[in-house]
Amino acid sequence: MKENNTLDLNCFKAYDIRGRVPDDLNGDIAYRIGRAYAEFLKPSGVVVGRDIRLTSALLADSLSLEH
Repeated sequence: MKENNTLDLNCFKAYDIRGRVPDDLNGDIAYRIGRAYAEFLKPSGVVVGRDIRLTSALLADSLSLEH
């Protein structure tokens, strides 16, 4: 995240969201994306999946936070 509290959107690609953790994508960005998804679509539930990369736990845990 930049110093002025705006998001660096380099993680948004043409067809997906991806980037190097923590440079392009981090826990805060993952949480904000998940929060925006939930507020916009208002799903009754969400399943968070992940792969075996070491950084996947951080991103999955960030999506699961309740603020």
